[in-house]
Amino acid sequence: MATIDTSSSTANELPYHDNSDYSVIEKAGMSLGHAPAGLLLPGVDSKTHKEATRLCARDYLEHHVFFNDRKLHNHLNHHLLAVYSMGASAERLQGIFDGNRLIQRPSLPTHETITIDATNYINYLSQENYYPDFVRFFHKELDAAGDGWHSVVAKYMFEPHIFPLVLNGLLHPLIQLGYALEFESKAIAAAALAQTCIHGNSYKKLYTPEFFSEIQASFAGGNYQCLSILEIFDRMRNERTDMKIPFGDDIFTDENRTVSEKLAVKYAKYWIVDADEKAISAKYRELLSVVSLWYIASTRPGYKLLLDFFTMHCVTSAYFLPIIFGILSTEQKAQLLHAHYAFCLSLFSLQGTPQLFIAPTHTTGDSHSAARELYGDSANPWLGVFERAINSNDMHVPKVIRSLWRGSVLCGSSDLNVNSQAPLVNWLYIARRTVDSISADGFVSDVSEIDDAFTWSRGMLGYDEYWEKQSKI
Repeated sequence: MATIDTSSSTANELPYHDNSDYSVIEKAGMSLGHAPAGLLLPGVDSKTHKEATRLCARDYLEHHVFFNDRKLHNHLNHHLLAVYSMGASAERLQGIFDGNRLIQRPSLPTHETITIDATNYINYLSQENYYPDFVRFFHKELDAAGDGWHSVVAKYMFEPHIFPLVLNGLLHPLIQLGYALEFESKAIAAAALAQTCIHGNSYKKLYTPEFFSEIQASFAGGNYQCLSILEIFDRMRNERTDMKIPFGDDIFTDENRTVSEKLAVKYAKYWIVDADEKAISAKYRELLSVVSLWYIASTRPGYKLLLDFFTMHCVTSAYFLPIIFGILSTEQKAQLLHAHYAFCLSLFSLQGTPQLFIAPTHTTGDSHSAARELYGDSANPWLGVFERAINSNDMHVPKVIRSLWRGSVLCGSSDLNVNSQAPLVNWLYIARRTVDSISADGFVSDVSEIDDAFTWSRGMLGYDEYWEKQSKI
């Protein structure tokens, strides 16, 4: 695989390759396959595969991992690959690339006097300007492994200094690693590991192997009762504690993160993931079901439906866990699943432990009847959902729909949730409400430019002060 060529770019312009230039595929070392656990709908053909590969190569060669100085993440290949897996046309893929490109920053040059290698990479962690150097390093590591490159991804992902970074950045490193493995791409894997390494670590204990071992030992010793996630949410909300997060406009202050980690550490011990394949499967179904209900049911009665931006990332990232599990040991699967759950606890506390208003529509097992009642007759309402997701200019909507598709397949009936504490979820209803509610154009660099009526909410959903500013029905 080649390194990023930035010789033709300046700080104010993006490197550019013409749409007729397919040499970018070789320059980037870009290839796309597909893992069995990923979504793949009819419509994917040789032309769309070639175009998706070319456009991912251009994104890799031309754009930085963050699109602004606030370290908001480049989602271009997320958006491309999500709709590609749904069968989007080559023309739609090009349109998504062109729209996303409007907000990107140019790729950075590598350092001439620094070479990151296996002996010194720890010295450069959490430093954004070494992103291209990390890409070059991981390219070499993955290339050297040949067909065994999955083991290299797992090795570095679970390196003690790196694993906490996978869960930072609102789970974007985890998502990017998931894309790399879903589409069997070494180039995307190198970029994903590099992205992981330049994130900071906001949590000092929550994701350490020592904490995970401590939880396992405490449960084995009978020190903690194993609860469902919904029961833990209720306990977090109802128990009196001196650890308080004050209401404010910025949810992710350093002070708030410190308190949220303490709360997550306290309550993480009530949900145990045994290193057993059946137990991991059951716990995963519970996690995906609960985060999806949290996503749809946080709006207080009497108010217009709000879908929270931060909760949404718990949903979209959960899609990738079964894909990532495919390269991990049973023990690593258990650790990663518990770490994802721990992040969810931290975010739930940052939001002010909102009450979930779970309605019968959210949990009915007859999703088709519910859809007919709300939207009219359709032989398969999911087909219309996928069509609208493909055409959405919000780069997160297709990812939400893919996660809800996975939930529908894995947990669509109570029979699929035997021996699991996963609540029943109307996956189709949540998917329809998503494509109905989120219709803003996401191709802008400043979220303040987006019409609030058609985009994600962002705030502390558990506080009265937040709802005083929201629109009632």
